[in-house]
Amino acid sequence: MIVLALNRAGIPVRIDPVMQQYDAQNLLPLEAQIALEFTKLQPIDLAQGIYFQALPAHDFRTNVYAGHRVGRTMFETDRIPDGWAEKCNAMDEVWVPSYFNMETFLHAGVDEHRLRWMQEGEDTQFFHPKNPPFDIPGTRRFNFLSVFQWTQRKGPDVLLKAYVNEFKEDEDVALILRTYGRSGPDSDVLPQLLYYLERELRLPLEKTPPIILLPGFIPTRDLPRLYTSADCFVLPSRGEGWGRPCVEALSSEMPVIATRWSGQMDFLTEENSYLIDYQMVPTPTDIDIECFAGHRWAEPSVDHLRALMRHVFSHPEEARKKAQHGRHEIVEKYDWTAIMARWAKEFERLLG
Repeated sequence: MIVLALNRAGIPVRIDPVMQQYDAQNLLPLEAQIALEFTKLQPIDLAQGIYFQALPAHDFRTNVYAGHRVGRTMFETDRIPDGWAEKCNAMDEVWVPSYFNMETFLHAGVDEHRLRWMQEGEDTQFFHPKNPPFDIPGTRRFNFLSVFQWTQRKGPDVLLKAYVNEFKEDEDVALILRTYGRSGPDSDVLPQLLYYLERELRLPLEKTPPIILLPGFIPTRDLPRLYTSADCFVLPSRGEGWGRPCVEALSSEMPVIATRWSGQMDFLTEENSYLIDYQMVPTPTDIDIECFAGHRWAEPSVDHLRALMRHVFSHPEEARKKAQHGRHEIVEKYDWTAIMARWAKEFERLLG
């Protein structure tokens, strides 16, 4: 969306894909795929331009000459990994999406004059409450939805523990999980789900309230329909740099339950969402992503999450009004047209 918006603003852009060289999974609309392919061929004079890198900071290329070097990055704990500050300070500017990251990067030693708070946005006409829902087998009268990569940071253990302890198998409720493993969209997360239920919680799957697993990715054109297929979005994450699924849910006018900490606090409030209490704790010794080791993050309260899920289930009208307020705020403050106008101005400032 950033690349296409800059093109529309008349700013020449050439992209250099770092990993996948094209949309191998056919997730984007055809017109976007074609536009991006042509953008890979756009001639650019870097000596007069901006070398903009959207990467984890440890992957910033610091040996490329350009008129300006800008790094866009984020991190999800109370600090940034060793070596990141040096990489960031080798850039002319570092753009982070949330005020949370403004604080963590500054505290870690990134020069204040390099940091810029560049929030993300969403296409609120694409993620809209009137999108037709999917017909998902196994849904009930009330359905919770969670969208995440299956990692410790996303809190799948917190979510499952709260859900299966709060609701009974005969209640008219289901939990929809759109999730995938770290190795990619085709990785099988079912064994991890079963292991946690049966070995950690000692609860066989047939004794739990319904859990509907939707593995892998969904084409971009269909993604908004996922959010209109459920009644409440829930994500007890231990840390976020921004929290895009929460924005997508609010834009779709869904009630949102999320952790009261980190990047999503740019846009989540008591008025537009249900915020989970937490404690700050060290990351575990068996951390699944090494660069989080030795850091601290939020540990969402399972008991408070249980209470919030029960409350939304029992008070759908109140939750609906919060969701309406949430969509209004996302449309007003974070619609992609307004956000991208600022991005275009920042590029124009540098190109001056």
